[in-house]
Amino acid sequence: MEVVVNGLPVATQLLAADDPLRDLSFDVPIERSSWIAVRVLGSSHTNPTFVLVGGKPIRASRRSLEWCLKSIDQCWSQKQRFISPGKLAEARQAYDDARAAYRRRLAECEL
Repeated sequence: MEVVVNGLPVATQLLAADDPLRDLSFDVPIERSSWIAVRVLGSSHTNPTFVLVGGKPIRASRRSLEWCLKSIDQCWSQKQRFISPGKLAEARQAYDDARAAYRRRLAECEL
């Protein structure tokens, strides 16, 4: 079993999968707002639990947000030619708004 915080494994515990219910406990310090899940390696994981620290929002890593920005650009480069002329300005604005939202989050990144 692993505890995952913001997409990264932070603690591991071996647990026998031999039918009886077993208690599972982790002590994981959370220093910034995060999402947390527990996963069975190679199988499944829980839904995330969201933890806010100091009233600050959960923010992805700088690397994740940069990937998202590049993905928006890639998506636009592939789809814009299929958008009808009458909808092109509206679509361009939606993509620009998405870029701006990710740039705002990027400015809030600590990591």
